[in-house]
Amino acid sequence: MMRLRIARGTIALPVICGAVVVLSILIAAGLARASTYVVYIPLNSSIYQELDTLDGLGWLDTYLAGIKPISRVEAARLTLEAEHNLTASENADALAETMIHVLREQLHDEIGWLEHDAEDDQPNTIHPIQQLEATYLYTRGQRRYMNQNTGSEINAEEATPLFPNNDGIPTSAGSNEIATGSAWAGLGGFLTAYGEGALAGPMTRDPVNTNRAQFVLGEGVVSLGNAAISFGQEEMWWGTGHFAALSQSNNAKAFDALRVQGIHPTLLPGFLRYLGPFRGEVFFGQLDHGREFSRPWIAGQNVNFKPLPTFEFGFTHAIMFGGRDNDHYGFSGFIGRATGFNTGSASSGNTNSRGGIYLKFRFPSLRDVQVYQEILGEDNLTNEVPGVGRFLPFLAVSYQGGVYVPRLTADGLTNLRFEYAILEPNYSTHSDSLYWTYDNQLMGDPMGPNASEIDLALGRWLWQRYLVDVDGFYTERAAKFGVPGLHKERSGGVAFDLLRLAQKMPKLRDALGEIRARAAVEYVKSINYAPDNNSLRFTLVLTGALTPALPNLTWNW
Repeated sequence: MMRLRIARGTIALPVICGAVVVLSILIAAGLARASTYVVYIPLNSSIYQELDTLDGLGWLDTYLAGIKPISRVEAARLTLEAEHNLTASENADALAETMIHVLREQLHDEIGWLEHDAEDDQPNTIHPIQQLEATYLYTRGQRRYMNQNTGSEINAEEATPLFPNNDGIPTSAGSNEIATGSAWAGLGGFLTAYGEGALAGPMTRDPVNTNRAQFVLGEGVVSLGNAAISFGQEEMWWGTGHFAALSQSNNAKAFDALRVQGIHPTLLPGFLRYLGPFRGEVFFGQLDHGREFSRPWIAGQNVNFKPLPTFEFGFTHAIMFGGRDNDHYGFSGFIGRATGFNTGSASSGNTNSRGGIYLKFRFPSLRDVQVYQEILGEDNLTNEVPGVGRFLPFLAVSYQGGVYVPRLTADGLTNLRFEYAILEPNYSTHSDSLYWTYDNQLMGDPMGPNASEIDLALGRWLWQRYLVDVDGFYTERAAKFGVPGLHKERSGGVAFDLLRLAQKMPKLRDALGEIRARAAVEYVKSINYAPDNNSLRFTLVLTGALTPALPNLTWNW
């Protein structure tokens, strides 16, 4: 009999006041004897599409999508939750049944742990090949740049036109080939190590300004009760955005950090249980050296609640501080900045903070329509109100929101999404080098400061295995202070996306095969704010993914 596993633990409430959202996940959870293997699902995995589809159709009650990535074992729990809800319902849903079937194949081992009550009792194991991917990518047209010549204190560039949120894997103009592979291993029932590497760039010539070999992801994770403590290159996607994320995204490369995240949703103690299922995340890391304040620190917190199956909300907070010649403070100054409780003065060490709130509502009576909204404010000392600014530092406010219709047609196979973003002129910038980039790529929305975008996407499931999306979009960007000679940039385009869900391939011993494709074209007027400089941009991406059906090496002590 399937059980919904929502852990109960003592979790301190976050303190949300001015510059900080404080989160404690380890109280009680860290003392628990139970542990499991935690392997985070890469953000480009189709598993998220399948879970989002089940959530949109109304079959998930405890999916907290505001914090990603999630672990494979949490995705397995959600699969069983959707299966339980669908079985208990009198309504048939063929698409949901397909999603559950595919997830069962992709998460076969982890679902077996839960069904046999063995999540916390696993042997040592090695998965030598988790997944292999091969991608062909062709791109042409100018790339967008964000730099100080526009009046904004920021340096960033596109990794690939019309293909954002790809872990910052850089490509060259023309044809590129990308091969990736991942593996993981578990030791002692609580310690996990996993990694993903890539070879990227054109085969016939050297890649431009980058190494062909890339270490995309890699972490060691310790599970203590319901808390996962990881260290390595961390992927993050915060909030409700579909096409982009305001706060943290995988547009840039994953950066080195220590992270603590709740594995499964928890319930707060006492009357606070009415806040519903809860997950939280806190991280502390270090960024790149290619800036004035080399290697600054970054710390952040995200808390996500779901008081009702139809209502989800969360709070985010992050702070950047320190770096070379920006660290004239002692240990107490370091702790004050890292927590956000006491950011000190600019003379001893400047900081840049941003924080926000996100909300999502679902209306079952309106074909499960979802409405979501996120607001993100950023610290910019030049715009703070004297005497009040230190208490209300988030004055540069950006907005993102949208409407998602998962059942546009009665059969539930057609969906429609509208999403917008309005990015304030100070978004991701700062008066010095504490801007929100990593390795010259934006860590949030890839449009950068002083920009806006609207997307209207229509999707249709074919034979319940193929998802075809058509996205029409329009964007605008402007130089921050209206620097003479620079023009507003405007663009419009369309993108076509195809996903064929994973399915067994008998000729390859039932390995799971998956196909993804993207074709996008965009016309940009005055690209990079230059007058009479227009660009027709085009990108084609074809990806094949294979999950081999290989035996895993397992043993006990």
